[in-house]
Amino acid sequence: MSSIWWKLVCLAILVSACASKKEPNGLFQRISAADSGIDFRNELTETDDFNIIEYLYYYNGGGVAAGDINNDGLIDLYFTANQGPNKLYLNKGNLTFEDVTTRAGIQEIGTWSTGAVMADINADGFLDIYLCQVGDYKEAKGRNQLFINNQDGTFTEKAEAYGLDFVGFSTHAGFFDYDNDGDLDMYLLNHSIKNPEVFVPINERTKSFEGGDKIFQNQLAQGEARFIDVTEETGIYSSALGFGLGLALSDINKDGWTDIYVSNDFAENDYLYINQQDGTFKEELESRIQHTSRYSMGNFVADINNDAELDIFTTDMLPGDPEIWKKSVGEDKVEVYRIKEQFGYGHQYVRNTMQLNLGNDMFSDISLFSNNFATDWSWSPLIFDMDNDGLQDIHITNGIYKRPNDLDFVNYMNSNPGAMEDNELERARINSLPTLKIPNYAGLNQGNGKFTTSPQQMDLGFEEPSYSNGSVYADLDNDGDLDLVINNLEQEAFIYENTYSGTNSYLKIQFKGSKNNPFGIGAKVIVSSSDVTYYRENQNSRGFQSSVAPEVHFGLGTNSQSVSLKVIWPDGKTENINNQPVNQTITLDYSKAQLSEASKITDEEVSLVSPVDWSVAYQHREDPFDDHLREYLLPRKFSHEGPALAVGDVNGDDLDDIYFGGAKDQVGELWIQSENGKFERQLGLVFEQLKRAEDVAAHFFDADGDADLDLYIASGGNELQAGMLFNFDRLYLNDGKGNFQFSPGSLTQVGSIGKTVAIADFNGDSFPDVFVGSNIEPGSYGNNPQQILLINNGRGFYQNQTQARIQNAQNLGMINAAKAIDFDSDGDMDLLLAGEWTGIQLLENDGKGIFNRVDNSMANLKGWWYSLEITDLNNDGLPDIVGGNLGLNSKLKASKKEPVTLYLGDLDQNDQTDPIIFHYQEGKETPFASRDDLIKQVSKIKKLHSNYEEYSQGSGPEEILGEDFQNIPNKKATEFKSHAFINQGNGEFSAIPLPEVAQLSPIMAIVTNDFNQDGNEDLLLFGNNYGYRTDFGRADAKPITLLLGNGDGTFNPTKDHLLNTNETWGEYRNASKISIAGEDYVLAIKNNSGPTLLKLKSNQ
Repeated sequence: MSSIWWKLVCLAILVSACASKKEPNGLFQRISAADSGIDFRNELTETDDFNIIEYLYYYNGGGVAAGDINNDGLIDLYFTANQGPNKLYLNKGNLTFEDVTTRAGIQEIGTWSTGAVMADINADGFLDIYLCQVGDYKEAKGRNQLFINNQDGTFTEKAEAYGLDFVGFSTHAGFFDYDNDGDLDMYLLNHSIKNPEVFVPINERTKSFEGGDKIFQNQLAQGEARFIDVTEETGIYSSALGFGLGLALSDINKDGWTDIYVSNDFAENDYLYINQQDGTFKEELESRIQHTSRYSMGNFVADINNDAELDIFTTDMLPGDPEIWKKSVGEDKVEVYRIKEQFGYGHQYVRNTMQLNLGNDMFSDISLFSNNFATDWSWSPLIFDMDNDGLQDIHITNGIYKRPNDLDFVNYMNSNPGAMEDNELERARINSLPTLKIPNYAGLNQGNGKFTTSPQQMDLGFEEPSYSNGSVYADLDNDGDLDLVINNLEQEAFIYENTYSGTNSYLKIQFKGSKNNPFGIGAKVIVSSSDVTYYRENQNSRGFQSSVAPEVHFGLGTNSQSVSLKVIWPDGKTENINNQPVNQTITLDYSKAQLSEASKITDEEVSLVSPVDWSVAYQHREDPFDDHLREYLLPRKFSHEGPALAVGDVNGDDLDDIYFGGAKDQVGELWIQSENGKFERQLGLVFEQLKRAEDVAAHFFDADGDADLDLYIASGGNELQAGMLFNFDRLYLNDGKGNFQFSPGSLTQVGSIGKTVAIADFNGDSFPDVFVGSNIEPGSYGNNPQQILLINNGRGFYQNQTQARIQNAQNLGMINAAKAIDFDSDGDMDLLLAGEWTGIQLLENDGKGIFNRVDNSMANLKGWWYSLEITDLNNDGLPDIVGGNLGLNSKLKASKKEPVTLYLGDLDQNDQTDPIIFHYQEGKETPFASRDDLIKQVSKIKKLHSNYEEYSQGSGPEEILGEDFQNIPNKKATEFKSHAFINQGNGEFSAIPLPEVAQLSPIMAIVTNDFNQDGNEDLLLFGNNYGYRTDFGRADAKPITLLLGNGDGTFNPTKDHLLNTNETWGEYRNASKISIAGEDYVLAIKNNSGPTLLKLKSNQ
């Protein structure tokens, strides 16, 4: 019953139920090796035959496995090393440990160990250890090993006997019951060693590869202590395309069957395998997730916001430090990105992703909103409650011993391909690779979808720089809070004690499972406390190459009394416990559970607005022109602004008809409604002759005073230069029966690039006039395009009178939205405008059609505004405003103190405007584009900064752009939040930001209505825009948002997850109310897709 509301805003409840989030001083204290007894170090010795050049994952480091191997109630630790010995440490209590590796008989075979997991593989009640290794490759001669616990403190290696002695390139393994037969099967995560820069069509993933991922089925349920390879039967991919680095096992869709998430490095998509309940899996990532990390590494599946839905976090390697970022490999070039698309790969970006589960099998990446998208070269994400306040926090290990993505190194390798054939040169170049230790990242969950940013980690105790890899959380001292263990490269392992001493409560749960699954792997626990629901799964393969103990921990905030809980065992048996006291460890016993009816999701109520099937077969087909191949620094495409939409009764039968605009070289379509609510496409050639025009806005209105609706179409796009024939706007006159005729002589043709149209009687002569807003001058992004005011002469001719009637019309900016509004209630229609690098502008009408700008606070909120709507939000009879902006789920963050700035000048004097965007990263003004992209636009940058190291030292436009920067004009953005604006009646408007859920994507269209019939206007918002630069990434997090008005300009989010389905997902452009067969609907249209029809609850 989740929705994105539960992800971000239901935490208003949580904040009252949980303790306030504190800023602890040194919450985690590192325990020295002398005190803990853990002196493990993972050290490397590079050779000519084995190094980062010969093995791409040479610096990936080792993992950690946690679990109580001797059942004494204390969690023990096992560390893996790449070239040195792995070590097992027995917990002696009081955070002291003893190295028992030799005594336990754990002598691994070969070298280059990677992941490790503790699991009871033979179901004897004692944890065994499964070890992954790289084998049969250069100096790495290992094989995967299985150490069976002998129940006396010793282990015996039996991988071959169990059928698990795989030899290859293993990263990690996970044990889970995929077929629900009661025993633990195994997923083996492997990685390829092929050249990752050689792209092949994605159908290559269906070809088997001996070293690909595997699934092994446990035969214990059949009475045999062995595993068999069932990879082919289960339907998972086992190809050379997979560079598997992260594995999560979880019942993501909560159907009682465990699913699989795999993080793949490089070009191959991540895999989301949904369990089909018949022994097979179906890979469904692209139908559920819009984009992923590009270099996906570790991952973690958990409920980050207490809505009982499982979210997915994946790490990547985007630096937050602008100096490191400027000299590191970044996003694919546009050309490469397009090639990958053509080969079938999904959308991937170099950053962490936090995929929020909407509760309807769809996910939204909110990492940019949450402020945890750039944590440098990141490995192991752990999501757990650090301070027991009821909100799960996040810790991420990061760092790499030498940085092979250093751009100066990459360029050297590309320009000297033979250098690596010389051992001496190879050693010299490897030694020259940058080495930079950085602190690990930690973020405290703030309860509103956001996490604290990097300065907070100092207060948490994670200030020590390192090269950290695998990690686990565990309550090592049984004091009710979770401690932290980290495996480092070239450094002692970190053991952090959690020193929380506040009053927040906890509950720790252990499991006594079924016969063949004694530790209850796969069990789910739901805890209810003070109107808050907490959800955990007992899965232990976590983060990166690591596994946690088979138990779950709940922070419960200020609840010091009792909770209710429910356990769901893997076979569906359940147990409910009421009035369970807190602040203790309990054991849930499978033998006490009973079979019961499967729990049903409780949101079966009819949505206020719901999508319906529709027979209209219109499909917008965008043309393939790519703005970014012509204008390298363009932040987004302006050639994909359609489709246009107009709704009105064109044939006088009191039924709403529809005009759908076409893309370039696509004919627009007129659909006529019949009395039964069916629509029929009007055939004819009237729109065919100008199909090369791109329809971006359309309006039905009576243009010639004959009492029927004519059609105005604005032509836009960015492909053709202004003034060309197919950029002219068009007026089609109606004969009263729905037959239209093109009327080229009705308009003064000025050839500007249209984007938005506002129609009203502006000069008070009772004839409608037309304002056409423009947002682009092709080839000159950032320059102010021409805006047009067409005045109706009363005989159906529209004359351009812009300069005579609009003060400083040439400086209105890049206009995306225009509305006619009588904001001052004086009986004439004023103009309301919004656009990019502008504020919300009011142009006051003097009653005769002369406009002057009004100076008010809205004009100072300069953003990337895309949409406007006018309605009375507080029921005072005055028109209020809703403005759709870029939102906050973006790399760009804007404020008055740290604005986003667009510098506009001809820096290399080639008669071309160079639009260069700067923004702030960690307090430093930094160019948004990379050095390579800047050089494409401004060649002299290469002379100013001869290499990336030199370029990275520059800060601010003067150091980056040189002395010529001084006289460059600029535009600024200071506010990216979408807002409601309440009319104060004196020419001023008060600004109220819309709720967080409305800030997750740019709002492209707005419909207002009292959807819940409480007397207050509500908002239906349509968003997403896929046309941004690759380094910006697609804005695809939230297509539809329903907000319910409170009558004062504030809004409450709703459970709108039923609106956001795979069928309704897309990038919306326009929306309108429409009546069909006498019932009310909302019609919305998407770029390069079909329409979405939404039915109102009042009709149901």
